[in-house]
Amino acid sequence: MIQKPRGTQDIFEIKSKQYNDLENTIINVLKTYNLNEIRTPIFEAKELFVRSVGETSDVVSKEMYEFFDKKGREFVLRPEGTAPIVRSLIENKLYAPEFLPLKLYYVGPMFRYERPQTGRYRQFEQIGVEILGVDSVYQDIEILAMLDSITKAIKIDTKVELDLNYLVTGKQREIYIKELTKFLVDFDDLCDDCEVRIHKNPLRTLDCKIDFNKFKTAPKMTSFLSKEDEQRFQQILEAGKKIGLKININQRLVRGLDYYTGLIFELKYLESSLGSQSTIIAGGRYNNLVKDLDGPDLPAIGFAMGVERLILILEENQINLNHDHGIDLYTIALSSEAMILNLEIIRDLRNNDIRVETDYLNRSLKSNFKQAEKLQAKNVIVIGDNEIKTQKIVIKNQINKAQTEVKISDLVEEMKAGK
Repeated sequence: MIQKPRGTQDIFEIKSKQYNDLENTIINVLKTYNLNEIRTPIFEAKELFVRSVGETSDVVSKEMYEFFDKKGREFVLRPEGTAPIVRSLIENKLYAPEFLPLKLYYVGPMFRYERPQTGRYRQFEQIGVEILGVDSVYQDIEILAMLDSITKAIKIDTKVELDLNYLVTGKQREIYIKELTKFLVDFDDLCDDCEVRIHKNPLRTLDCKIDFNKFKTAPKMTSFLSKEDEQRFQQILEAGKKIGLKININQRLVRGLDYYTGLIFELKYLESSLGSQSTIIAGGRYNNLVKDLDGPDLPAIGFAMGVERLILILEENQINLNHDHGIDLYTIALSSEAMILNLEIIRDLRNNDIRVETDYLNRSLKSNFKQAEKLQAKNVIVIGDNEIKTQKIVIKNQINKAQTEVKISDLVEEMKAGK
């Protein structure tokens, strides 16, 4: 039997509803911040991610699904969402003044070749936010407030904490990297990846999951910030506190992608059920990426979250987002003549946004009512010879058990009034 690839999953029935509930809840929050959706291809040129995410990052060096097309061009299944959006912005000239600030969100599958584990798949669903064209402390605060709004909407705000750091920039970054390199070369037992990173990208060693605990005494970035960066970071911390955000400063937070500059953050789940993968939302400012990909000098900030990990948290805490999955009406036809009338009725109802299901399996009346219960039908109607003759029908309300007789010609209006 052919089976699904390792690290993927089939999503159906209750699980599919969980995905829809979670995504719709978060999208509704993002719309209150005036964000609009963007959809980009699920495969892109490999060069896009090499130039943006970084050649020494785990994503590029180990995790991308790569392939050549029939003309020998090298593509990858997208491993993350920011670079494709920047590519789209440049290609479609969305940096024109009439588009700015560009406030976008995306929902879709990402792909990384890595060991499957709790809440982590090789194909996974991600929701992300990108705001381009504004370099403001207040925009930074709004992004952090957005995280707070999301966690409140999905009812996990008491179970998470927000870690912040500020990456050194400009000349101070060069000074810090020299000091960090001096610190790192004294180790003779680092993992193979860190041995490479010391010379190619020392900052990335701080993100190592193997040697992480060895770097507790590493030089602190905040000690190397320029006056401007230090002031900005303090403004973010103070403003965040004033609007009620709970923030931790994490000096060793660097994030795993090379394009970040300045403010970076991770929202972490406080329970241990996700193991080492406790980060559920992460992002930061990336003011140089648009320019680095041959676009204009345009500041940007964003974040992304993994849907699978969030669903695990909702399940663990028995959180129901209370979206209505029931149908408005279940219809039962008792004869072939009744089925013809039934088809006419349900077509008119569906054309008026009434959610309807009917039986085509010739179930018994008792089995049909059980099916209506399974589908959480709010109402049931039975169509037989008498209904054909009188052109009247009884709506059986499955919630309060009331029964209402109406003309078939008035059924649509009656159902719309009862929604």
